[in-house]
Formats: sequence, structure tokens, C-alpha cells
Amino acid sequence: MSQTHSPKILGFLCNWCCYTAADSAGVGRYQYPPNLRVIRMMCTGRLDPSFPLEGLARGADGIFVGGCHPGECHYIDGNYHALVSAALVHEMLARLGVNKERFLIDWASAAEGPNFVRIITAFTHRVAALGPLGAAEGRETEALRLRLAEAAEAARGRKIRTGLINASREMMQGGDFSRKAIAGLVAGKCAKALAELTGEAVP
Repeated sequence: MSQTHSPKILGFLCNWCCYTAADSAGVGRYQYPPNLRVIRMMCTGRLDPSFPLEGLARGADGIFVGGCHPGECHYIDGNYHALVSAALVHEMLARLGVNKERFLIDWASAAEGPNFVRIITAFTHRVAALGPLGAAEGRETEALRLRLAEAAEAARGRKIRTGLINASREMMQGGDFSRKAIAGLVAGKCAKALAELTGEAVP
């Protein structure tokens, strides 16, 4: 199944960089899998963590977020804040038992059409190998999508919003933009709300 599955990929692309890279790839007639369906955003900093979770809940097998390279954001630091949202999505997927490789955030500048093609091609193949949502996880698909919808709703709640704001503030103050450091901040600031979501003991 994993070798023949054609995955549904939903992409959230930054208008100034990654969307333009996708456009230039098309103009240049570069070939890449046709699985991607795109939602254009002005900035990845506008990415609400509920969006990828909702996308998976509503039928996608994988979610891609593409923006400007760190330090080159059209709005200065939007993509750093996108990394905070992405860290929460990865944390929620892990807690729900969803393979984290179904969600990717990566960068391609407006001039990097071939790089965009490389990223999307590799991601599509990776998600195809996982199979439909639930296959790699050993879970019933509809039940898993229901849990993802619940996670999306929780991500819109006040407790997690407050945790993300605090994580973003600490990230900017500390100046450590590594994904490992950001993941640690998000896990710490949102620990209580995440525990409530999965029914774990509240720390």
C-alpha cells in the first residue's frame, strides 16, 4: 500500500519566498509530484498551529509549511515565530501517536525554484511511504482524524495560546533559534495544556 499510495499534501506557503519559488519552478518547467495543494499566506508567522492539525483532520496525509530562510523574513522575524507553532504541532502529533514526518516546515527563497522542487519531492515520497493517515500509526483512520480535530480545537484555546506567546517571547529574548531549543520551550510552556489533551497526569 505504501508504495502505491498517492498522498494528499496540503501546503501553507509564504507569499514572498516559497510561493514565488513554486511559481518559478512552474515557469521553469521543473517536474515535481502533483500531490501538493497550496494555501498562500503573507507570512509563515501567520501560521496558526491549529491549521496543520485541522488539515490532517480533514483528509490530508501530510502538511508542508514553506517560508523564507531564517533571517530573511519579509516581516523580519515571522518565520522564527512559525517555528514555535511548528514545534507545538510536532509535539501534539507525537502525543497523539501520529508520525511526525507527516508535518514539515522548511525554507526556499524566491530564487530557489529547484530547491523547492527538491523539498516537495522528498516530502511527498516520504509521506507516500507512510501510507494513508493511520497506516503507519497502526490506528483506525477516522478515530485518529477525530483526535486531530480535538487537538486543533485545543490549539485554539487560551491555555495553549498563552504558552506559545510565552515561548515566543523567551525565544526572542534568548536568541536561540535552534529547533531543539524551541521545541523545549514549547513543551515546557504548554506542558499542562498538552497533558490535559492526552489525559496524562498534569505536571
